[in-house]
Amino acid sequence: MYKLTTHYSLVFIIYGCILSATSWAKSAEPEFDDSFYMSQICTSYITKNDVEYCDDGYILKSETLNNGEVIETVLMDGMGGYGWSHTSLKKIDKYIYHVYIGCGSPCGTNILFGLGGKKQNFDLYFDFDVKSRCTVEYDHDKNLWVARRFFSDRKIILPSTHGNNNSAIYPNYNVEFNEKGRLIIKHYFEDEIVQTLPNPCISS
Repeated sequence: MYKLTTHYSLVFIIYGCILSATSWAKSAEPEFDDSFYMSQICTSYITKNDVEYCDDGYILKSETLNNGEVIETVLMDGMGGYGWSHTSLKKIDKYIYHVYIGCGSPCGTNILFGLGGKKQNFDLYFDFDVKSRCTVEYDHDKNLWVARRFFSDRKIILPSTHGNNNSAIYPNYNVEFNEKGRLIIKHYFEDEIVQTLPNPCISS
């Protein structure tokens, strides 16, 4: 009887430790509320023709935890005048921001930042649809366009978009979302729509 009681006591102790560890692990994970914003902060100014312009700065990302703690992160500090003047920040919805950084013609990168430290990088040729939370970008390694859901690494191949332009610099096709979330495909530098595809993030 003593051994049985000891056995059950040990089981309850282990079970209690597991529950405590699980509870601690959950509480250790940061839980974010809806207070999330990003803004461009200027740190250097220049004057041209008696007009003052911002010449350098950084992007500030601020997130608030449920306990009221504010986490602030400085991004892209010290880009210099050229990088700063070719950087744009746009709020997509209350949880996501889009940052574009230009580096020449044609040269640039697109980044999505999300609540909770989420981040997704894209190349220059890129578009997104907010409602379906879907993106398309030109994959230079595969020479075609691919789709990805927001903050997902899984690529959805769009085989009908394969090929480079005659210049070998630009894609053969330009791909973007229309107002209904479908993909419209045109030859680069042309306005005629050559193909329309269903939203790849919904149909796949």
